[in-house]
Amino acid sequence: MSKLVDAAAVVFGRKGFLDTKITDITTEAGVANGSFYTYFESKEAIFRAVIDEVNERMFTKSRVPAEAGSSAYQRIEHATRAYVRAYREEASLLMILEQVASFSPEFREMRRETRKVFRARTERGIRRFQESGLVSPSLPADYAAAALTSMVSNFCYMWLVLDEDYDEETAILTLSRLWAQALGIEVELRDPEPNAS
Repeated sequence: MSKLVDAAAVVFGRKGFLDTKITDITTEAGVANGSFYTYFESKEAIFRAVIDEVNERMFTKSRVPAEAGSSAYQRIEHATRAYVRAYREEASLLMILEQVASFSPEFREMRRETRKVFRARTERGIRRFQESGLVSPSLPADYAAAALTSMVSNFCYMWLVLDEDYDEETAILTLSRLWAQALGIEVELRDPEPNAS
């Protein structure tokens, strides 16, 4: 089954959802067409499996904890950097999920669930900042999490999927600064060292 899912990820990334045929997937996997139906009932079913794996990788890669003793701002920058790099690695399949979500209620719900996982993690982080006195308790953590998650996710989509041109380090530092300032957390300013995006 994993061979088929891996092959599907390659083909979806290359051809998109609409133009991918089940025979494209089985050819890429080097298996007989009938083998597909042992594990999956449709193209939608294997796409769901591919996106489940994308979500798991994104969540794991963007969850790497900051070093012990890091400041609140350093933790925000660390989390932003990890998310941006994870998004970059999965951009081609995330683009397809966005496309399919525009016409499929099932994948629209899957897209909402993906967002919900990241938004909930952000909300927990904001609440921890509030409990430690770094963020005002009057700030609605759920609304702040939704807004900040949208900011970073949409920026990454425009940059890494739709090819707007940004320098990675400058983008990470800017997003981190905006995030921290929105929460009222002291920003540790430093000039970015530009690199190729």
